[in-house]
Amino acid sequence: MSNEISWTTLWRIFLMLLFVLALFWARQALIILFLAIVISSSIDGLVSWLQRKKIPRIFGTLLIFLVALTILALLLYTLIPIAIFELQSLLGNLKKIEIPIFGALDISQFVGIDKYLGNLGNLADVLFSGGASFLNIVAAVFGNLALILATLILSFYLTVNQAGVEKFLRTVLPITHEDYIVGIYLRVRKKMGRWLQGQILLMLVIGAATSLGLWILGVKYSLILGILAGVLEIVPIVGPIFSGTIAFLVAISESWILGLYVIILFLVIQQAESHLLIPLIMRKTVGISPVVVVIALLAGSQIAGLVGIILAVPTAVVLQEVIEDWERKKLKTQRLEMS
Repeated sequence: MSNEISWTTLWRIFLMLLFVLALFWARQALIILFLAIVISSSIDGLVSWLQRKKIPRIFGTLLIFLVALTILALLLYTLIPIAIFELQSLLGNLKKIEIPIFGALDISQFVGIDKYLGNLGNLADVLFSGGASFLNIVAAVFGNLALILATLILSFYLTVNQAGVEKFLRTVLPITHEDYIVGIYLRVRKKMGRWLQGQILLMLVIGAATSLGLWILGVKYSLILGILAGVLEIVPIVGPIFSGTIAFLVAISESWILGLYVIILFLVIQQAESHLLIPLIMRKTVGISPVVVVIALLAGSQIAGLVGIILAVPTAVVLQEVIEDWERKKLKTQRLEMS
């Protein structure tokens, strides 16, 4: 009997190892699938709204993709090249910021500036080369073009086929776990979609407000500093502090009074965000703790770089939903035992 148990255990371990190896070999496909689900979740609400307005789902999805890609193309051809050169200049000047009273401040050792300047130079050459096409620019900015195209195609398919992932899960899952896993997927999809929609809108508003405010004040590099503020908006608490500090250092190198105006500007923007934007934009978003977001982003960046950062929050939402579901079941079991 013991030998039988032993062989059964060994077979289970062997099958588990095979499963882990299969996941490792298929990791790029899984990343594409995960990214596609995130994109599909973020636009599903808008597509469904268009569908309620009598626009067929496939045309609504196509319209949203075309609008999004058109906006992306305009940004890549106009703002991004300017931002790249501004960033080059900003990083170069940050190496020796002249601050009144304190004099020159070398912060390159803290932010690792030198290693980025060469890469930015190469990227700028690609962006401004005479024969640079839209696809070349996308590849230069985002990296693996095949991965991007596969992700977009799959996300389009998942959005058009509203219950595509759900049907796939029900097909491959054992019937005993089918409802449980599909239920988690649907809750995660809804929560992730709402969070991502709100977060993107928040990043755009904060980025635009920061760029405009700094431009009005006459601060150099207002465009790239605004983009930085918008991007770092995804990192709660730490992001706004970091972007505000960089803007302050740039401003104070001109004059103390300009540095003071920048501090006031960022305080006003943060107050408007806390009391107006977040209640208005993020009112339907629930259950994603800022601490969880920060930890997930740090872990994702260490594990898989840029892809890890992109997948960090969706992964954290999935884990959080699984844990919350387990806690609900545990509490329900305890109540049944007490009764």
